[in-house]
Amino acid sequence: MTVKRKISIICQDNCLECSKKTLGWTIIGNAFLVVLKLVGGVLANSSGMIADGIQSVSCVVTSILVMVTLSFTGRANDEQFPYGYAKLEILTTLIAFSVLLGIGGFITLSSILAILRRDFVQPDIMVLPIALISIFVTYMIQRHNFCAGEKLESSAMIANGYHAGADVLSSGAVVGGIILSQLGPNFAVCDKMAALLVGIVIVKDSLDHWITSIQNILDHVPSAGFTQYIERLIYRGFPGWRPAVIKFKRVGKKFWVGISLQCSMAVTAHEAILQLDKIKKVLLKELPLIKEVDFFIESD
Repeated sequence: MTVKRKISIICQDNCLECSKKTLGWTIIGNAFLVVLKLVGGVLANSSGMIADGIQSVSCVVTSILVMVTLSFTGRANDEQFPYGYAKLEILTTLIAFSVLLGIGGFITLSSILAILRRDFVQPDIMVLPIALISIFVTYMIQRHNFCAGEKLESSAMIANGYHAGADVLSSGAVVGGIILSQLGPNFAVCDKMAALLVGIVIVKDSLDHWITSIQNILDHVPSAGFTQYIERLIYRGFPGWRPAVIKFKRVGKKFWVGISLQCSMAVTAHEAILQLDKIKKVLLKELPLIKEVDFFIESD
């Protein structure tokens, strides 16, 4: 094993440990906010705060899911799963945003019904500090989840960061609703409007990332022209070798590439192996999205 490879493994292990600690504090922080928001929302008659508390419950659930997932995705590839466990992480991301989408839909629908029934109650100003505390805590959670997710290249951790970001926005909406509702009884509807805005923000954010997660589960070409670029690299750098079929498989954020090659030259098996190794190094260097390359030799 090379020194570079050893350093890479050590850094990966350190990032994984950091991510687990981040998730631990995320769960503790959100659990604290759940109690604070729900109790405060009930005592102060604030629908917006209760809706925000329900979202924090979903943050706790998804953080636990992500923590469980990381224990699998950190494992090395094996014979049973030669492409690794990266899609388990994408599946967890999909589940997280599915839960969030359902919660957002429930909050949106219940808020609309409450507004139509004109079920307005002026909330107590006592919940304003709770909403401000929530903005600060969820913002810190968002930053740390993004940081850990980017260093570990974990889509689930990044999704958890977006989840926290939606909580920051919803808490901000609650702050606005509480302040406006204090202007008088006629402004009590602002609290319901804040709850509705929370629901809409959650639905919009969840739907965007849900669609992205579905796309990431499916195997597809990374981008337009990607296949043609691989062909050009081989044609120009290695005369005599011609790619016949190029296949892609999603592996986390990167791709496994399977290339069927035809050779028009007379080469020995040893020479072919050396040439294929050079082609692989060029592709990995020029295309960072490629994680691994396998070759299949076809008769010309």
